[in-house]
Amino acid sequence: MADIEATIEYLEDLELYDNVKPYWCSLPPRDGFDPDKERLDNLEFESRKIQIHDMRFLKDKPRIDVNGFQVFDHTTQISRFEAPEDVARYKSETEELHLKNLGAVYVKCYDMALRTNILFDRTEYDLNDPLHTEGPVRGAHNDISRNFGPQMINKHLPDREKELYMRPGYRFRIINTWRSLLPIVEDRPLALCDSRSVAAADLISCDRIVPEHIGEVYFLKHNSNHKWYWLSRQKDSEPFAFVMYDTKAGPHARFCPHVSFDNPQSSREAPPRESVETRSLVITRE
Repeated sequence: MADIEATIEYLEDLELYDNVKPYWCSLPPRDGFDPDKERLDNLEFESRKIQIHDMRFLKDKPRIDVNGFQVFDHTTQISRFEAPEDVARYKSETEELHLKNLGAVYVKCYDMALRTNILFDRTEYDLNDPLHTEGPVRGAHNDISRNFGPQMINKHLPDREKELYMRPGYRFRIINTWRSLLPIVEDRPLALCDSRSVAAADLISCDRIVPEHIGEVYFLKHNSNHKWYWLSRQKDSEPFAFVMYDTKAGPHARFCPHVSFDNPQSSREAPPRESVETRSLVITRE
């Protein structure tokens, strides 16, 4: 495989966002709701043709501290999610993965999302259902903003661990771990943007509104300096780990914009993408 040219969706650079903060509501559908008449966001995207580099054949493999992302070699024991117990087991697997590969002293996998690239036709769903499945997210984004990161740490870190680790000498990161649930993913694979190529002004804060709270993510504005990467014919044993938030100051990677894209090399017979992603609070010594 070689590098490819594909379309990446960016947040459009509109005057609207000079006065109105971007927002996106993730709320259950209700009786009488018509998405063609009542929008749940004010997001407008533009499509750009971008060169996406294949990291499979890079001599120097991307590293989470340098580029913001990394490929792990790991085979999961949970290939299908059919019961809440499968979710709990997968979260535990993810914690063990980061304890081993990132040298963590503490890991808490606090969130998991299942996605598949199909058209959903449903009138109701439960956002608290651990087996709830959604489609791919639109627009290049980073899951956690700098302002929202501390709130997530405070929410998910137990009191005992706060006493142990909320002191000098410890580093807190929020890590997204993304895995294909197919043996090989061709349809709508994930592209990752090298953190070093992203300027602070490219990251636009956006409110993510869910029933229990208002979170904040970053959407990405286009910049010709951005360098994008993917992993051709990514296997289910090649999960991505990429950083969403980092308390350690310095020039290292502290975020990683990402988005799925239409793969021009995908075969017509390729099944719709199925994937699982987790968000974990990872504590290491500085």
